[in-house]
Amino acid sequence: MTGRRAARIIALPALVAAGALALGLAGAPAARAAVWTAETSPVTTPVYGVTCPDASDCWAVGGSSGAAKIIHTSNGAATSPTWSAQTPPSGAFSQYNDIDCENASDCIAVGSVYALAPLISATTDGGATWTAQMPPGPVTVALQGISCASSADCVAVGGVLGTFPTIISTTNGGSTWTSETSPSTTHTQLNDVACPSATVCYAVGGNSGTATIIGTTNGGATWTAQTTPATDDVALNGITCPTTTVCFAVGNAITGTGEIVATTNGGATWTYQSDGTSQALNDVSCWDTTDCVAVGASGTIVGTSNGTGWSSQTSGTSDALYDVDVSPQTSGKVVGASGTILGYTGCASGGLSFTPPAAVSWPSTALNGRNQSITTPLTLAPNDQTGSGAGWNLSATSTTFTSSGHTLPTAATQITAASASSAGGTCSLPVNQISYPVTIPAAATSPAAVKVFDAAAGTGAGPATVVLTTSLSLPANARVGTYSSTWTLTLASGP
Repeated sequence: MTGRRAARIIALPALVAAGALALGLAGAPAARAAVWTAETSPVTTPVYGVTCPDASDCWAVGGSSGAAKIIHTSNGAATSPTWSAQTPPSGAFSQYNDIDCENASDCIAVGSVYALAPLISATTDGGATWTAQMPPGPVTVALQGISCASSADCVAVGGVLGTFPTIISTTNGGSTWTSETSPSTTHTQLNDVACPSATVCYAVGGNSGTATIIGTTNGGATWTAQTTPATDDVALNGITCPTTTVCFAVGNAITGTGEIVATTNGGATWTYQSDGTSQALNDVSCWDTTDCVAVGASGTIVGTSNGTGWSSQTSGTSDALYDVDVSPQTSGKVVGASGTILGYTGCASGGLSFTPPAAVSWPSTALNGRNQSITTPLTLAPNDQTGSGAGWNLSATSTTFTSSGHTLPTAATQITAASASSAGGTCSLPVNQISYPVTIPAAATSPAAVKVFDAAAGTGAGPATVVLTTSLSLPANARVGTYSSTWTLTLASGP
């Protein structure tokens, strides 16, 4: 999107006064916030796990003491997605507790049956057929969580009646599973696992008296206990790791507040975060290292856009929420009790647009026979609703400032700094890679534009507020006058 409008400098006797830089760009559509809405579920039993390998395909699992349930949608980004039931393998009694799909074909679900024997099912055709897999024996455990770094490499965790932690893994998509050894100091069930790579995984668990965090950096050959924050005396229920060193874990309410702990150094240290809720939290999901959503009891949803401070979001339900997946940042799903499914399609409602200010004015400046520089902010509102994750850039060019035959130098204007902040509905803050200062090119006819701000790929989804600090140089020999210039700002896809 490109806009042009004259900029002018209005002069008083013996003064050069900066006037209004008016940028008349086409108006941007209203930002679409990430609003959670109820979706029609084909089941009424609890749904405990959900995964969305892309914005369209999502699977969810759950069930009850009578039968396990698997449901799927292939239009998850639609306003009203259509969910349908898939057929588990025969004998899939009780419930599935978690599922992970690395793509739209390959998924593995884990759970338990009435005899506490592990329940593992896999598909390689998008759920057209599900096949039971055999855990390593002899084991009699319930599997609570699974994470796959690829369609071949997966780790599942669980335990027996809240004790005896269990870890199993596969390197061939579940054709064979192998038991791994948990740390000798770990004596509680493991509730969830996150594997940001084939060699690095973290698992969490615990009970009413002890929280557990363990990790491996060698593909499960050895697992090591990590230190939870002091006085952490409740179970951790869910974990997500957007990178091999950054993880967030959530758990039961502690001292009147829901529990969120995080690490940015691979688990060397874990710290508490302000969570914005008094409810127990069951799961957490992030699409990058700063943008995350956690869910829990009584319809609780909290989110962060800076990786540290969390605030409540409106779920529209009081049902317990068990699992969340927002890994494709353009959409997300939450599942819970009584077949509850919530979804949003944030930051994917259209194209690229941005909103200019009505006017920008430089301060009036008296000529004093010396070189001078005056600055003013230029505030723009780029809005990436494409859902592409391609990033974007702002570029600028101009004509020479002119007044009654007098001109300012063609290098008179620079962008000396820039900042970005969130706006309503932001999905991901832009990460700017431009080095400043940047001179806005000028000539009698506008020359080729230069980039003045960019959002790296994978950042800048949704609306944001970008402030450019503009500097106008007034040479010592500047003449009094009313100077005009035409500026062109362009927002384009790609950093």
